[in-house]
Amino acid sequence: MKPYLILLAVLLSAAVPARAQWFQTNYTLKGGWNAIFLHGEATHATPDQHFPNSGAAASVLEIWRWNPNPNQVQFTEAPLIPSAGTPEWSVWRRGLPAESNLSRLTGQTAYLVKCSGTAATTITVPVVQRALPPAATWVRSGANLFGFPSRLNGANYPFISTYFQAFPAALATGAKVYQYVGGDFSAGNPIEIFSAQVERLDRNKAYWFEAEVVSNFFAPLDLSLSNAAGLDFGRTGSVITARLRNTTSAAMTVTVAPVASIAAPAGQDAVRGMVPLTRREFNAATATYTETPITAAYEVLIAPRTTVELGFGINRAAMTAGASDFYASLLRLTDSGNLFDISLPAAARVSSLAGLWIGEALITNVSSEVNAVATARAVLTNGQLTGIEITSAGVGYGAVPVPVIAPPEGITAAAIASYSPAD
Repeated sequence: MKPYLILLAVLLSAAVPARAQWFQTNYTLKGGWNAIFLHGEATHATPDQHFPNSGAAASVLEIWRWNPNPNQVQFTEAPLIPSAGTPEWSVWRRGLPAESNLSRLTGQTAYLVKCSGTAATTITVPVVQRALPPAATWVRSGANLFGFPSRLNGANYPFISTYFQAFPAALATGAKVYQYVGGDFSAGNPIEIFSAQVERLDRNKAYWFEAEVVSNFFAPLDLSLSNAAGLDFGRTGSVITARLRNTTSAAMTVTVAPVASIAAPAGQDAVRGMVPLTRREFNAATATYTETPITAAYEVLIAPRTTVELGFGINRAAMTAGASDFYASLLRLTDSGNLFDISLPAAARVSSLAGLWIGEALITNVSSEVNAVATARAVLTNGQLTGIEITSAGVGYGAVPVPVIAPPEGITAAAIASYSPAD
């Protein structure tokens, strides 16, 4: 039987921050209460770091995160007023750590933001975020505070009614939509939107929706990925697929474009360059896949209520940085109807042997000292053993040794052999 050796090697490596594909959103806020939506997460810093007590950010006094609760009570005339200590809300208050339980700004999440000043006061604050695939979960038994990846076309966003044509239940009879316009909580803030045909859907804002639906709608394009984290190839990944479904009744042309990540915030992995993505397409004639580098935007036509599958690969030979260095970028999806603008995170790390690895080795042609037995022969004369000779010394000797038999000091002894004659 051939022996096998299982090898377990542990090599030490320094801990590294989480992968990230970075972008920055500038939020325009008014004095009083606003509602914003983070399409990416900003957990790399605390609220105090995102909104330092200096410059325009000093106007931000409170941040309330909406935590969807399936058992919440529906609102009838106005959305819920934030109340600390309830499961629907986590809060950060400037300078009051004892009254704060919001330590990080998670992604694909809505927030209420209170600023100093009046509704006539306007400030702009930047928030650097790590890109996340889009997501939404509509709660049937209560209010939903959502934002959507709508597309800014020139100076305008799409009308709410146009955006939700493929999901009319959100605006059905009896459903209500509210938006915040600044100022204190009152009958005018938040205010109900009575005409979705004239109000536009701002991607940076969050809106209250009350609709008797359960859904995961976030855009007229339904998107599912083989990797929930996005186009994250890690150190060894090679293929990721994306299924795109046009949920509208009209043909849709989706533009796919690579976009560079901005510089990583302090304390995060430096971005060495864009991920060298490739477009994988099956060639039926040769029954093989072809891979084309994605260096510019290209278009994908999707028929009404039809799904297409896109394959993405990676050209690791183009990743020329050092071992374990990090590449990051985004893949932007926009449509011919100027409805949505979705950015998928792309990430990859240069291969490295650092870390924990397990291998199996086959070892052959092995000699064993344990199984090599020395042999000897001797002459028996008149019952006395004489003429002892080593015939095989085993392993480990350059020459056959000469045996020497000597009695212990002060004792006369001889090797004696006895036998019985055969009958």
